[in-house]
Amino acid sequence: MRKFLLTLLALILISCSSAEPIADEVTVESSEPVTEESSTTSTSTTTTIAVEEPFALDEFGLELVEPPIEMQDQIKELMKFVEKWVGLEFTSDPEYHFYSLSDYQEYNALSYLDDFEEDYEEGEWERAVLSQNMWGLNNLSPDELLNLQVEFQRCFSAGSYNLLDKILRVPIKKNQKKLNLYEQSVVVHELVHSLQGQHFATDKWYEEMDELDDFTYYPGVVALMEAQADYVEGKWTGAFDEYDRQTFNSQIPNITCRVSLPSYFYIPAELYYNIGPVLAKEIIKNGKMEALNAALYRYVNDGLNTLPTSEQIYEPEKFFTDERYEEVIIDSIEVDGYTLVDEGSFGSLDLVYLMQDKIGQKNAINAAVGIGGGAWKDYEDNSGNLLMTIKITGDDQNELQEINDAFLLWADSQSRFSSSESFAGGTLYIGETNFWISKDTSSMRLVLSQDIELLNSISSQFSDF
Repeated sequence: MRKFLLTLLALILISCSSAEPIADEVTVESSEPVTEESSTTSTSTTTTIAVEEPFALDEFGLELVEPPIEMQDQIKELMKFVEKWVGLEFTSDPEYHFYSLSDYQEYNALSYLDDFEEDYEEGEWERAVLSQNMWGLNNLSPDELLNLQVEFQRCFSAGSYNLLDKILRVPIKKNQKKLNLYEQSVVVHELVHSLQGQHFATDKWYEEMDELDDFTYYPGVVALMEAQADYVEGKWTGAFDEYDRQTFNSQIPNITCRVSLPSYFYIPAELYYNIGPVLAKEIIKNGKMEALNAALYRYVNDGLNTLPTSEQIYEPEKFFTDERYEEVIIDSIEVDGYTLVDEGSFGSLDLVYLMQDKIGQKNAINAAVGIGGGAWKDYEDNSGNLLMTIKITGDDQNELQEINDAFLLWADSQSRFSSSESFAGGTLYIGETNFWISKDTSSMRLVLSQDIELLNSISSQFSDF
């Protein structure tokens, strides 16, 4: 059930190659006759044109822009600025790749597609898309959703840092000696990520989560990483005078998506870039930048399970009290013809991601910050039909009731459910996808299936998982 969320968060492994520029001489023969005054004969001339080879190409054959000495000196000064505000020093010079804007966007699209088959086992993408369909996020086919994901990768980013290959990538204008103000601001942001990578073992915690196939702590720590980068970038742009500000604004490229994208694509980004900075400012206010660094050092010092949760980002008080998710055990159910194909945990961002577009951000977040913990299991038959079960607890009974009410509001707001009725100790919403919900004093249970007869046949197990 959760894999679809990870498609917005996953980092793609990319390595780039470089080569020295070489100038070729190309001989072009002119077909136009040249008449000389002293002769009636026609002659042809040859023109030699120097064609400069690209500075370097990445693995997709996209051209990298060579940074002149002046630009390299700028980067060194920006590194000093970043070190000053983060309070840490670079242990080595960061590796960076500059592209034209069009090539940078093409890189993002190609790199996403390059590892797509590796990221998804046979049938897994189709199951992920069906899961989105059943949750009411969209009614797209696998090919349609993949095309939108590729476009999202192409148009969303102004610059990037890869946790695994540790290369920062930024689009810049070609044929300039120095970065303009806007480009410098993007480089400052990505240099913060490069510094984080050198100190906070970001590659190691990503690899550990990937090996465990459990990205519970990814949203929380990425939100703090982005918040720190945003804070330092703000210090840099905050020093602009009015003229610099106008110049900066005029240099922002017009990056637009070629098609309309679903609004839920942007929900994780809202956590990282809008909500995360609110918590980061409180952390810095209480303990300066050292406190934010300490939070990001948690993996190095104390391990994966001490990293912040998405709930702590949505509700800062829970960060300062270090409230953790409780472990929720969800038992398997027996279904003829179905096999358990995937399972995992369910957290605050998952809840917001599923519900925000239907009930609004405020209602979704209010429910999400009361979650105690959650778990889910997905079952599939030989025809690709999907059965999803979810179990959620609250911090207390009031919070559990609020989560339950949010799901009822979510269901009631959707015309795709033609009716609802009491069923198996809960409420069953009937439609192309059938949604069952029930709550007792300790937890709530959800079941989704497109087969109403299947639900009838297994309803006796609904109170047991």
